[in-house]
Amino acid sequence: MKSHLLTAAILVGLLFMDCTGFLKNHDDDKVIAAVGAKKLTMSQLKMAIPKNMKEIDSISFSQNYIEKWVKSQLLVEKAELNLDKKTQNGIETMIDNYRTSLLIFKYQQAFIDQKLDTVVNDQEIRSYYNDHSENFKLDSNVVKAIFVKLPKSQYNAYNVTTWMRSGTEEDLIKLEDFCYQNAKNFYMGEDWQYFGSVMLLFPKEITDQEDFLESGKYHEVSDSIYNYYLSVTDYRLVNDIAPLEFAFVQIKDIIINHRKIKLIKDLENNIYNDAVNQKRFTIYTN
Repeated sequence: MKSHLLTAAILVGLLFMDCTGFLKNHDDDKVIAAVGAKKLTMSQLKMAIPKNMKEIDSISFSQNYIEKWVKSQLLVEKAELNLDKKTQNGIETMIDNYRTSLLIFKYQQAFIDQKLDTVVNDQEIRSYYNDHSENFKLDSNVVKAIFVKLPKSQYNAYNVTTWMRSGTEEDLIKLEDFCYQNAKNFYMGEDWQYFGSVMLLFPKEITDQEDFLESGKYHEVSDSIYNYYLSVTDYRLVNDIAPLEFAFVQIKDIIINHRKIKLIKDLENNIYNDAVNQKRFTIYTN
C-alpha cells in the first residue's frame, strides 16, 4: 500500500514541477498517477478540467483532482480486499445493469432527436382537447376580464362605465382608444387569466371568489387617486373544464410525448423482428 502511495505522490510531484507547460506540452497517453494497476492519464485529466478555466486555476484544479483520484483508487483497493465475493458480484451486476440502461437510453434519445416530429398543428390539439376534455379541469378560477385604472382627475371617466357595461364591439374600440391616451393601466381581456392575477390589480378584498364572480360582471372601486373598473366577460370555476387556451401547451407536450413513446416501441419491435428474421438469438425453454 505504501508503494502505491509513493508512486502516486512521485507522479503528482513531477506534474507540478513544471505546472505552466505541463497540460499543453505532454502526450495525452502519459500516465500522471498510478495506484497499483490503475492509471490516470493526461487525456483523462484534460477531460476533467472545465473549459475556459484560467491557467493558474487549472493547476490548482488538476492537483486536487489527482489527489482525489488517488484517494478513490486506494479506497477501492481496500474495499475489494475486505468485501465478500457475494457483495462484489452484486455490485458488478448493478454496474452491468446500469451500463445497459444507460446505453439504451442514450441510443433512444439519439434516435428520437433524429426522427421525432415536433410540429403539432392546432387541429390536432383541438381534437385531443375535445376527446380528453375531462382530463383538463381547473384548479383555480379563471376569467376573461376588462380592467381599467384611471386617474380620478380624468373629467370624462363616466364614459368608461358606459362603454364597459355596454360591451359592444364599437364601444370597446372607443374604450381602448380612450385608455391608450388616459389610463394609468388597462387590459382589454382578450385572453383567459387566473382570477387571482387579475385581482392583484383590483383593490378590493374578496373572501369568496365564486360568489364574487356569480354576483355580476361589472365592478368598480376607488382609492384617493384612482378609479378601478372591472368587467368580467366570462369565467370558469375550480373543477370546470379548462378553456382550450389554458390546456394548449400541455396538450402539445402530451402529443409529442405520445409520439416519443411510439417511436421507441417501433424501434424496439423493428430491432427484435430483424433479429428474428436473421436468427440472431436463441431462447432456451428447457
